[in-house]
Amino acid sequence: MRSLTFNTLALSLAAVCVTTTSFAQTEYKALPSAYADLKTAPKAGAFNQRLGNNPKVLNPLLSADNVSSYAEAFLWAPLFTEDAETLNPLPALAKSYKISADRKVYTFTLNEKAKWSDGTAVTTDDVKFTFDTQMDPKTEAAAIRTYWEGTSIKVIDKYTFEFSVKEPKFDTLRSLYLFAPIQKKQFASEPDFNKAKGVMSPIGNGPYVFKAFDRDQQVILERDKNWWGSELPHYKNRYNADKIVLRIITDDALQYERFLKGDLDVLEFNAEQFGLKVRGTDKARFGTSNTDKQAVWATEVKNKAPRGYSYLAWNLKNPVFASVKTRQALARIIDYKQIIDSVYQGFAYQCTSPFGSLTMNAAEELRAPGNMLTTDRKAALALLKEDGWKDSDGDNILDKTVDGKNVKFSFELKFNSNNPLRAKIAQIARENFKAAGIDMKVQSMEWNAFLDDVDNRRFDAIILGWTATPYPNAKQTWHSSSEANQGSNFVSYKNEKVDALIDQSNIEFDPAKRVALMKEINRMIYNDQPYLFLLEPSSLLVGFNKKVGSPSNIWAMAYDVTAPVDIFSYAP
Repeated sequence: MRSLTFNTLALSLAAVCVTTTSFAQTEYKALPSAYADLKTAPKAGAFNQRLGNNPKVLNPLLSADNVSSYAEAFLWAPLFTEDAETLNPLPALAKSYKISADRKVYTFTLNEKAKWSDGTAVTTDDVKFTFDTQMDPKTEAAAIRTYWEGTSIKVIDKYTFEFSVKEPKFDTLRSLYLFAPIQKKQFASEPDFNKAKGVMSPIGNGPYVFKAFDRDQQVILERDKNWWGSELPHYKNRYNADKIVLRIITDDALQYERFLKGDLDVLEFNAEQFGLKVRGTDKARFGTSNTDKQAVWATEVKNKAPRGYSYLAWNLKNPVFASVKTRQALARIIDYKQIIDSVYQGFAYQCTSPFGSLTMNAAEELRAPGNMLTTDRKAALALLKEDGWKDSDGDNILDKTVDGKNVKFSFELKFNSNNPLRAKIAQIARENFKAAGIDMKVQSMEWNAFLDDVDNRRFDAIILGWTATPYPNAKQTWHSSSEANQGSNFVSYKNEKVDALIDQSNIEFDPAKRVALMKEINRMIYNDQPYLFLLEPSSLLVGFNKKVGSPSNIWAMAYDVTAPVDIFSYAP
């Protein structure tokens, strides 16, 4: 899935509306952390994981995909990170923050012991350089800037600085404390930050040091045995492997076989692998816990975390997708049950909200019969007819007149080539649409080339997914202003009422009132169908080599949506 969330040291958190005690505080005060209670683990071994594609960049300002962000999370620390069990903020590069009474000034004090991997101190020079670079329109960081509108910075001294905002928003504190500085010394003399050498050979400040990137092979990271963060109680017993080897394996079948051979120590299965192989033909090869005799074992993890969602996105500048009625018809044509049953083996449910369909931010009535856009070809054909679509020339493809020109209902769907589940969704969609008189061609593409086409709006339709965040902010994806500069509104969605509701929701600090606004945004977006909302996975499906250990058999915390490798240990 594509991710444009902030780097949080390998935490992927859920799309839920959470009210924590810390958000009501005017300054940071220590709160309980599940990490502080982890048992001592051995520091040893090389931990082998799969990376599904080559990282596009290794830089927290420029990354806009999960592959890059996953690798980066081992290399950089933000000002504050978060506890995946409680969602409480935890000190990282900064040791404290204070908030002014009007919530417009946020003063952070850096940890004086924080160091870059070259041994130099992390200072406010780095923070200011990072902020200025991020906010420079020439920097390819439009999605991040969405969260920083109206923000300025003031350096107080070597370790103290202020972020000031013109208008505080519900997620201002979180957006600020998840800020991850880069090193000024590495980039200050570069004429073009986007193309700087350091973008792929980073100097970080996190628990691991970058060693190598062998394209199409691996990314190698080594544990910084003198990492400053190890002195903090919530980091003490984490990041235990001496080496992290991210093996770039784009083919799902190959990574599955390499896991069984022991070349990978942890693997998140796709639903088809888990349903047909792990629980099917290869069942005897898998244990159900790390105490079983088999060399590998697998489990289904269900916790509090929604898992993001998959969708078909329509380029709304293409005239065939311009009408809401047509897009609603498309949502009635697709066979959700077929996709859930045959592609996801039942480990998914239909999506009705971009904010997590089963969370408090979702309009729950959309899941009721008559409101959910379920498969109904008869109703879909009626909508298409009402919208002017008909087969006027007998070629079995619908057409209609748009701006005086005859337009065929024909388009191309793009997706990344190393995702077999998306390939099967594309095939089902093509068959569904063909039966309704719609001609859909399919193109699979290499991941980074695919992302480039998305960023530059070179598509009719795409299959993609969004990961979830703990505090959903609709502006990044759904506000019309987020279309510009390769922003995340790549479908060019525009609804002035939705814009106004998003603006209102972002300055609403009352949780109940904000939830009501989010539900209304959900209703309007679902009615407009700028995406054809497909499904949300119902659980995390993961396998482990028996050599992998975890304290007290904690294999995922309450809000983890990936296997939390930061708490695992490895016995060579």
